[in-house]
Amino acid sequence: MKPSTYSFAHLSPSTQCAHGYRGRMFMYQTGQASLSDEAEHNPREQHSEAHWIAVSQEAKNNPIYALKLIQRNVSHESAISRLTDSPRHLSQYTKRKMEAIFAGWELLDDEDKNLAAFNDSLFNDDSNGYRSSLRAASLKLEKYIEPMTEQELQALLKCIAEDMKRNSPHSAENIAERRRQAEEDKRKADEIGKQQRKQYQRLYGS
Repeated sequence: MKPSTYSFAHLSPSTQCAHGYRGRMFMYQTGQASLSDEAEHNPREQHSEAHWIAVSQEAKNNPIYALKLIQRNVSHESAISRLTDSPRHLSQYTKRKMEAIFAGWELLDDEDKNLAAFNDSLFNDDSNGYRSSLRAASLKLEKYIEPMTEQELQALLKCIAEDMKRNSPHSAENIAERRRQAEEDKRKADEIGKQQRKQYQRLYGS
């Protein structure tokens, strides 16, 4: 299996997906993490295959290919596996642009084509449409994301509440931790003072 870095998504984080799409993906991933320990809950039965493809990290990294797989009615398990193994797909517009300006384009494999298109976009103000096509594909993917179920929403709210409680300086856990740390600091200070007094007595007497 090829590593996910072959998609070159890490080289262009700002163009991976639209801001709204990124936010909705985060909400689903957070809610699903909260539901993962509930044995009787099967979230896969509550949404379509297209939805689970659209909210996946793999689709975020390779949105053009993700759209193709959704349009072919591929199952989300198979789609995510293919997205993981595949270099980032290019739009037809980007391919035509690169064919016209890049000598030997047809000799490159898919990974090298993606890297060449990325570099051309980076240094030529996206004249080949590489980044704009990724944004457009991400926006289209967002249309396949379905509303959260009541159970998912409650799980998300519960997760947010727990995070706020953990991070609150007035939570019982944080108060107890500060008290423990203060007691530990006092113990260390007392120990250092005791050692210093003993050393003084050895040097100068009582």
